[in-house]
Amino acid sequence: MQASDSSIKKILSRCIDILTSKGHYADASYKYEKDMSVSKDKTSLDAEDGFDEGVRLRIFDGERFRDYCQSGIEEKSLLKHANFLLKTAQRNIPRKKLELKIDTKKLKKSFKSLGKIDPTKITIKDKIAICEKTHNNFMKSKDFVNVRVMYRESITKSVFVNEYKQLSQRLTRVTFVVMPFVKSTKGEIRYHYKAFYKPGFEATNITRSDIAKVKEMALKVRKAKKIKPGQYDCFLTPEVSGLLAHESFGHGMESDTILMGRAKAEEYLGKRIASDDVSIIENPAYPNAHGTLFFDDEGQVATETYLIKNGIVTHPITDQYSISKFDKDNKYHLTANGRAENYDHKIYARMTNTYFDKGKDNPKKMLASIKNGMYLHYSSGGMEDPKGWGVQIQGIVAERIKNGKLTGEVFYEVGMTGFLPNILKNISHVGKDLSVPGSGFCGKGHKEWVKVAEGGPSLAIKGVHLS
Repeated sequence: MQASDSSIKKILSRCIDILTSKGHYADASYKYEKDMSVSKDKTSLDAEDGFDEGVRLRIFDGERFRDYCQSGIEEKSLLKHANFLLKTAQRNIPRKKLELKIDTKKLKKSFKSLGKIDPTKITIKDKIAICEKTHNNFMKSKDFVNVRVMYRESITKSVFVNEYKQLSQRLTRVTFVVMPFVKSTKGEIRYHYKAFYKPGFEATNITRSDIAKVKEMALKVRKAKKIKPGQYDCFLTPEVSGLLAHESFGHGMESDTILMGRAKAEEYLGKRIASDDVSIIENPAYPNAHGTLFFDDEGQVATETYLIKNGIVTHPITDQYSISKFDKDNKYHLTANGRAENYDHKIYARMTNTYFDKGKDNPKKMLASIKNGMYLHYSSGGMEDPKGWGVQIQGIVAERIKNGKLTGEVFYEVGMTGFLPNILKNISHVGKDLSVPGSGFCGKGHKEWVKVAEGGPSLAIKGVHLS
């Protein structure tokens, strides 16, 4: 049986009393994660679930954090190891202490996701039924060789305690994915992918119009060509502009990456990189997005941070240790981006919801202004080189624009590459539309996966290299 928030806070508070008894900074956190998924295609129906829970104790000895992680929440063991951590920290006090950035504002509060339908109230039978119904809808047509429908649900409960804060949050996330497969005119198997995300079971309430759009794009992909490599004026939908925001100002703006000298972004802090119309925001407090949280794994309450504001590179994404070490002149504040994959993983500076801020331009007029170019519909992912600031967006579906109109000529598996400052300075229009539809995961060094979202408004960019 799961312990109540109040009983967990009492146990963690007793640990904090021990850890801070000699003047050290310390914190304690509990995390419970329950996941379940359903996957249906024409060959199989699979349903899986699992859960994990545990506690992290941390103490700062003046030079580094020392952690103890334990599955479950057994009080006797935690108190024993709190005493052990304290003795270890006392034996290793450095001559010159690092001044750790800490939010000392006192706060006791509980938070909860605002999903309309709690997924834990829905039976597994109903979750399977919605997957089967959607699958059958597609398979009625001979146009589709297969379709995979996936339901993914995550329930996360976190409790954080230090000298100043006692916080708890319950986050529910539901993603419903439709992936139809088609056979191209050359006999290749191709696919289209659309994910629908909400903080509750309402994510599965996709409309006939939603289904029709997925089918339409899949059939376009079936007839799509390979693009001729070159530079094109491009219109980016929010899905693609979001990936650009994530990959361009993701890992390169994380303070631990900067601290290690692995980010070219450090050279641009405080400098112009784009026009006044361009801003990029990192915002764990964005309402009901996949990367949304109320506080991070270091107890920092979520607020938005401008990575770029009106074309100026403004502020890094931070965690307590790396920003304290990196920011010798105290130019920057602590942001709510200290995140760990789970209770027994290291805390790093990580993204949550990253997106271009909306502008003033009408998307229809933006499209009409492009005489000869490409409309970038969707993408399957991307990569970034923080040191060289090269960006690569992969798996784009592009459609030719002629005299401001879509022609229906579609290109499949298009790649977008370039040097980030050049891409950003070539943004000519920023739409007044804004959405943050992403529902994926971000790794750090091909591991340490955390839930994120990305998005933005429509963008028009000149001279984009596509291949």
